[in-house]
Amino acid sequence: MNWRRCGSAAVEAYRFDPDRGVIELLFTDGHLVYDFPCSAMLYQEFLLAPSKGRFVNGVLRPHAERHNWKPTPRPLSGAS
Repeated sequence: MNWRRCGSAAVEAYRFDPDRGVIELLFTDGHLVYDFPCSAMLYQEFLLAPSKGRFVNGVLRPHAERHNWKPTPRPLSGAS
């Protein structure tokens, strides 16, 4: 699963793991990866969002909270 670069001011890169139902996000402010629960439909909405950062804050974070999911940062390891 390769990282996809992003032209966002907030999100540097992302990748989607449909088997785990997770989108992994690498933010521009550091080399930490955050996982968020994400369905294939929600991922398509993310791809179409004009602002990835606003989508994360307005949709993905609340979605994670509703599922009692607390994104925990982890170091980026060998991927880019």
